[in-house]
Amino acid sequence: MTTLDQKQSVQAAEGQAIHATCLVVGTKGILIRGPSATGKSALALELIQRAHLKGSFAALVADDRVYIAEKNGRLIGSCPNSIKGKAELRGFGIVEVPYLDTAIIHMVLDLEAREEIDRLPEEQALTCELCSVKLIRQQVPKEDHLAALRLANALIFTNPVHNY
Repeated sequence: MTTLDQKQSVQAAEGQAIHATCLVVGTKGILIRGPSATGKSALALELIQRAHLKGSFAALVADDRVYIAEKNGRLIGSCPNSIKGKAELRGFGIVEVPYLDTAIIHMVLDLEAREEIDRLPEEQALTCELCSVKLIRQQVPKEDHLAALRLANALIFTNPVHNY
């Protein structure tokens, strides 16, 4: 078996690799998506730190690359072995953080330009589908870290009602 075949076999076993960051806050698994340098890692690290300050559980699953796969109707996120427990803190470097090997993903935060985010989004904009699993989705502004944190916390610590 060639090295490429071995890599493809491992990826097939672990799931589809995507460019994202995955974490757990409390009991909710969160996938943060967005282009490079939009603040995925920073948002995840801030959510983890704020949860710890509140006495809540929080841990990283994967930073920068996440394996996702559907299992029993749920979306599971996991981390490549080479980056477990590591996150990039831009301007500082790689930092070690508490981590989990896998998590059930409940929601997606999409970092996007403020002008792309509707003030009152329509119902279909509040969901997305990954690996045939429908998830709650929230757009957050990539240019406004504080607003992104507020929107993320509102989603994490409330029980939004979506008819899907």
